[in-house]
Amino acid sequence: MKSLWAVLLMLVFVVLSGQAARADEVLNGLYFGVDDAAGASIRIEPDPQGFMGTFFDRHGNSQNFEADRVEDSAEAVLDMDGQTVLLRVAPLPFGAQVSLVPFNAQGNLELEFARSLNFVKEGVQLPEQPIDFVPAPRSDCNSFAGNSFLQSYQFWEPSGVVNGYVCLPERFKTLIRMFPAVHLDVIWKLCLAPQSDRALGVALQRSSVDCAQVRNGIAEAQRAGKFDFYKSMVNGEKDTLRTSVRCADGYLSDKTTCNRAAEEISKAAVSLRTPAMVLQQIR
Repeated sequence: MKSLWAVLLMLVFVVLSGQAARADEVLNGLYFGVDDAAGASIRIEPDPQGFMGTFFDRHGNSQNFEADRVEDSAEAVLDMDGQTVLLRVAPLPFGAQVSLVPFNAQGNLELEFARSLNFVKEGVQLPEQPIDFVPAPRSDCNSFAGNSFLQSYQFWEPSGVVNGYVCLPERFKTLIRMFPAVHLDVIWKLCLAPQSDRALGVALQRSSVDCAQVRNGIAEAQRAGKFDFYKSMVNGEKDTLRTSVRCADGYLSDKTTCNRAAEEISKAAVSLRTPAMVLQQIR
């Protein structure tokens, strides 16, 4: 099944000039449900008190709501299927992640029954999933191949990137740190995910950035028309890194190609560039 975030994150990478999302415009408009939320939609717009909007379920029923602003997200209480739920709409590039958390009879949130639904903003074109796409691992995975992570992480939802990164063997995490643009890109995905403290505790080491700086910096790059430049750096490094991983794991046996990749790894190992420096280039 095609994941929404396989769609949303790909859209970020192929964004055209003039189409980059502004942070203050993300929760403003019509959003359509994808995957498990197919058939549902949300119309939302900011107002002085927070947000106001309408939730349309897949059966055509609608419910108006007034939402509080919690940082850049919207939170409201709705009645759904005879149950009171907390609706949280969190903005992400070219879409939104919608969480529904039910209340019990005592008025307490039942987090174990929370659902996460994915929505894409009106007007966004859905690209095809790449042929060599590998689905994100589950949260209980023990290990995940470095090559599979590199070829697919850009198309996973943020929580999938967390799972994949946590399950990577340590040597691949070390390799990623040698390539600051790829390192920054992975950190960005992790910063968009809930419950990513474990992964970020590793990824942020020697990065000289934090999540607020990364999210703001990427948003500035989009507004300034530098996002394509950023992605060209990421993809250039990723090609070299992926070749190195494929050579190390025996996917490639061409000696010339693998020797060249080894030379690039050596250069990266002694480079002083960090994700913070990449972020500065694109702001």
